[in-house]
Amino acid sequence: MSAEPTKPARAGRMVTKALKTGLGIVLLVVVAINVLNAGSRYLFGFSPVGADETMIYLIIWITMIAAVLSFFTRTHISVDLLPLYTPKRARHVWYILHDLAAIFACGFATYASWLFIAKINRLGMTSMGLGIPMTIPHAALLFGFAGLTLAGAIKLIFDVRALLRKAPTPEARS
Repeated sequence: MSAEPTKPARAGRMVTKALKTGLGIVLLVVVAINVLNAGSRYLFGFSPVGADETMIYLIIWITMIAAVLSFFTRTHISVDLLPLYTPKRARHVWYILHDLAAIFACGFATYASWLFIAKINRLGMTSMGLGIPMTIPHAALLFGFAGLTLAGAIKLIFDVRALLRKAPTPEARS
């Protein structure tokens, strides 16, 4: 008999589902832009200005948002493979080590992304096709790595609490 999920757990599932749906819709938009771009190029001999840039920038944003979502839900193979095959108590230790490594690596990448965005902002760089500030597409990396760092910190708190409690987490699989 399973307990009724808490309100935060239900809200988290709803947000996760909404994000997955939104990312899927944006990916369909990318496919539509690609079809429009290819069709106009081969049928009419011209390509819409900025179509390639738009697709690339959207894919980068999709990838970074999905990486944060995947890390937080532990649905990525690198997050879940080794802990799946360890006993429950050791699983928490693996998760804690993973969380610490993610916080360190993604925190450093967040800092480096911030420095890079500040530099290209000072230079006033814009994209060639759309003419938008290059800080917008590059902000995807800053957002993604900051999100991964935050997700790692949240997961670290949950994993340390679970280890100290000596109880398996609901997401842990036996």
